[in-house]
Amino acid sequence: MVRFSLISSIITLYYMKKKILLGAVLALFTMLNFSCSKDESVSGELGNNYLKVKIDGVEKIFSNVSANWVEGGNYLMITAMDQGKESLMINVMSETTRVPAGEYHLDGGSGFYLLVAHNTTNEGVQVNSTATDDTVAPEDSFNLKIDKINNAEVEGSFSGVLVRSQGLQTLSTLKLSEGEFKTSIKAN
Repeated sequence: MVRFSLISSIITLYYMKKKILLGAVLALFTMLNFSCSKDESVSGELGNNYLKVKIDGVEKIFSNVSANWVEGGNYLMITAMDQGKESLMINVMSETTRVPAGEYHLDGGSGFYLLVAHNTTNEGVQVNSTATDDTVAPEDSFNLKIDKINNAEVEGSFSGVLVRSQGLQTLSTLKLSEGEFKTSIKAN
């Protein structure tokens, strides 16, 4: 619970001021997520809380999925992770209104801000790929459709291209396709 509060505070600062570096957010998110010691893995079965997605054509099903309302519902944070080797975070944020069902697109001018991050760790090497509004990377894209949302649960679908960059240079892209999720929502 503390880690989501800390992450939501950082995201709030990033969104409101747009001066905190995305790298700091990702580093903190990764540190907090990968410090979990639970034995939660990517599996081949769908439960009540799940997120499934094809990552560069390979299907992954995360069973450790959660969502949190942040700032009274103006921000929705969906997080999926496994045994500290891989995680995916989807954030939908607004300064003025609660996140409703609907379609959200990167740089879509909808009044909602998107921040998506995928993190992997392999033999101590961490790789972060992101998609966010107002980036300089022309390759990043993200489409999110929230079909159902209320105080207790959220479900929907997504797809997009995340980028790994260094400065203004894109190092690689990561394609997310056929993404689906359903999870309960915890209050902040």
